[in-house]
Amino acid sequence: MAINVFPWPPVGVIGSEWTEVAPVARLRSLMTGRDQMQASQRKRKVVTLQVSALAAGRMGAGYCEMLKQLLEGGIHGVRIKSSPINWHLDELRRQGADMNAHPLNWRAGSGVDPLTWRAGSGPNPLRSFSGTVIEAGTATASGMWWHLPVSGLPPRMQVAAPGDYIRIHSMADAAISEVARVVRAAVTNGSGAVTLRLDRQPTIANGRVNMAGQDEAVFRVDGALPRSVQPVGADWSYTWAFREVFADEVGGFTERNPWI
Repeated sequence: MAINVFPWPPVGVIGSEWTEVAPVARLRSLMTGRDQMQASQRKRKVVTLQVSALAAGRMGAGYCEMLKQLLEGGIHGVRIKSSPINWHLDELRRQGADMNAHPLNWRAGSGVDPLTWRAGSGPNPLRSFSGTVIEAGTATASGMWWHLPVSGLPPRMQVAAPGDYIRIHSMADAAISEVARVVRAAVTNGSGAVTLRLDRQPTIANGRVNMAGQDEAVFRVDGALPRSVQPVGADWSYTWAFREVFADEVGGFTERNPWI
C-alpha cells in the first residue's frame, strides 16, 4: 500500500545537515588474505533539520506538531529539498537573479488592449524568463567526472563551491530538469564562462542552468518523532532526523499538501 508524502512545512530552519550514507560489506579472501569492500545496500540520503518554534511567524511548533500527527508515528513520508551545503550566506548570493532564471508566463488579460504574447509552436517557440539565462553546452567525460561548460554568469566570480548543487533544465520544456553536484570550486573568466566539474553525467544537453539548484527526495523519520518543551520567554526547537525511502520499498507515494 502506498504511503502519503507531505511537503516539508514552511518553518524556520536554524540548523541543517544533508548528507549521504553508502553501506558497504567488508570481506577477507581466504586465498590471498586481501580485504575487499563492496556496496551492501543502495545509497540513501540522511537529513537533520533543527526547527525554531518562533521563526517564520512563530508557528514552527504548530507545524511540527501537525506534521507529527500526519505522519502517524512515522508511517508516512516527507518530501524535502536540500539545505545549503556550504555557508548559507554564500548560498544567498548564488540564489540571485544573475545566476538563475525562471520561466515567465504571460497572461492574455482582458479589456480593450489585452496582452497577446504567445509561446508559438515549432522547434524554437518564443519563451520568456525572469533573471539571467545561464546556458550550458554538452558535457564531456573527464576520467570519473564530467565537465559541463556554462556561460552567461557574472565575470571573475566564484559561482560554485565543492558540494553545491545545480539544476539543469531542458530548453524545450522547463518542467524537465535534473540535478548534478559540483566537485570543485568554479570561478568564471572575464566573459562569465566556466567549466563545471560534476559528479555525474547530465542527460540534458544545451540546457538552462540554475546555479542555486536543490536536490530533493522523500524521507521517513529516522527513530522517534521529535519532542520539545516550551520554556518561558525564550525560543525552543524541534530536531528532526530523516532517512531516505524509495517508492518501490513502500508500494508507491501519494503526494498530499496540507499547507496550501
